Amino acid sequence: MDHHAGFHSDSKEIPQQEVELIQNADFVVTTSNYLHRNIKQWRGSTLIRNGTECKYLSKKPRRLLVSKRSPIVGYIGAIAEWFDIELLIKSAKQYPDWQFVLVGGTFGCNDKAAAELPNIKFIGEIPYDQVPQYLHAFDVAIIPFKIIELTKATNPVKVYEYLSAGKPVVATAMFELLLLEEHIHIAHDHTGFLGKLMDAMEESSDLILAKKRSEWAESQDWSVRAKEFDRVIQENTPKASIVVLSYNNLIFTKACLESIEKNTFYQNYELVIVDNCSDDETIDFLGQYEAKRPRCKLVKNPKNLGFSAGNNVGIKQSSGEYIILLNNDTYVSPGWLKALIKPLMSDPKVGLSGPVTNNIGNEAKIEIAYSNMCEMEKAALTYISQNRGRLLFLDVIAFFCVAIPRKIVNEIGLLDEQFGLGFFEDDDYCRRVKISGYEVVVVEDSFVHHHLSASFDGIGLEREEVFAKNKQLYEEKWGKWSPHAYREKKLTGS
Repeated sequence: MDHHAGFHSDSKEIPQQEVELIQNADFVVTTSNYLHRNIKQWRGSTLIRNGTECKYLSKKPRRLLVSKRSPIVGYIGAIAEWFDIELLIKSAKQYPDWQFVLVGGTFGCNDKAAAELPNIKFIGEIPYDQVPQYLHAFDVAIIPFKIIELTKATNPVKVYEYLSAGKPVVATAMFELLLLEEHIHIAHDHTGFLGKLMDAMEESSDLILAKKRSEWAESQDWSVRAKEFDRVIQENTPKASIVVLSYNNLIFTKACLESIEKNTFYQNYELVIVDNCSDDETIDFLGQYEAKRPRCKLVKNPKNLGFSAGNNVGIKQSSGEYIILLNNDTYVSPGWLKALIKPLMSDPKVGLSGPVTNNIGNEAKIEIAYSNMCEMEKAALTYISQNRGRLLFLDVIAFFCVAIPRKIVNEIGLLDEQFGLGFFEDDDYCRRVKISGYEVVVVEDSFVHHHLSASFDGIGLEREEVFAKNKQLYEEKWGKWSPHAYREKKLTGS
């Protein structure tokens, strides 16, 4: 919104911090052509200019806060280093019978000489709800800014607000205001400004012109800008598909779905629930759950297809650019999804990403303590805030929660279904991703609570048999399996 290098009061670090923010942002919106062009040296941006609350500002209040004993020239906004106080003084001296009313703080501006003139009045800062009571008292509104590096980048909100009230506007030749010359009076020097003030005052009682100004301002309303901003968000927020595979354990499934709704702040996502032929109350619950949620799709498998095949059904039913396979024995923490897929969005060489967790048999496990999900969310936020942007590069991540770009699925295929109920399908898929030239990462600022192997807890010795069988299948395909280990590797990132 501003050219920060143009503020004399800013520290030297501010411009560099601004560049870092621009480079690390998901997308950038600028409010002026100057900023739009300037930012191109680092990245692209979308130009969305400032706006106004037209309906609110166009309505004349019953009571005005300035006495109309003579014509009033008014200004609302900050009065600082960019404000041409000399031009204000010249204007007041040129028109001694007019009042010059200035609303706003004067920090950074030497207003002593101006305040001594009898027809200049500094009001100071006011609450926003008093703005119409001053604005509608003005006959002419002004923007007497110096043309400096700071104002070259400025798209002043006040011009839209002035025009909302139908007021004639006189302004210096700021770059952004030159685009509005058919709606306002532009002066290129002090002498021209004085002349434009008279022109504007002469048309101040023209109701037809006032109506035209207000109608134009309506097209610049914040509601219009919000739609433009929403479009940018949608264009820069690719769809994510969360695939939740369920088999019995309804209490876990309910908690998992609850956490997704509560803690997923990334808006452009769909939820695909694949049930592997549960024989408890799960199906009835999921049917009711789907019926109330437009973004949710329920797929009922006729039999238990196992982990790989069940998730493959969900992948085929999904439509997102990023696919997240999420076990039903998980509980996600605030902001988990955006952080999880950010490395995939930022770096095309990252092929898989997984979160850190409390419970897993590899390097994704971190030391974290809590006794319930409320405490978990607080503990997770503490850990996340200390590890923003950090990644742990591994050979294998566990698929209790994993994000996969659709391009990876299209390139190397679905999960290998020979692994049946589960075990080693994640090792296998990670190997396929790695040999295709992609990286596998743990995202340190995405945390997902994991109960661990809830679907296997009820099958006793069969679990060991499945593990041994699938280990053999894996080793026949890839050679000797390397057991997972806990973290020792260094983190990368900020």
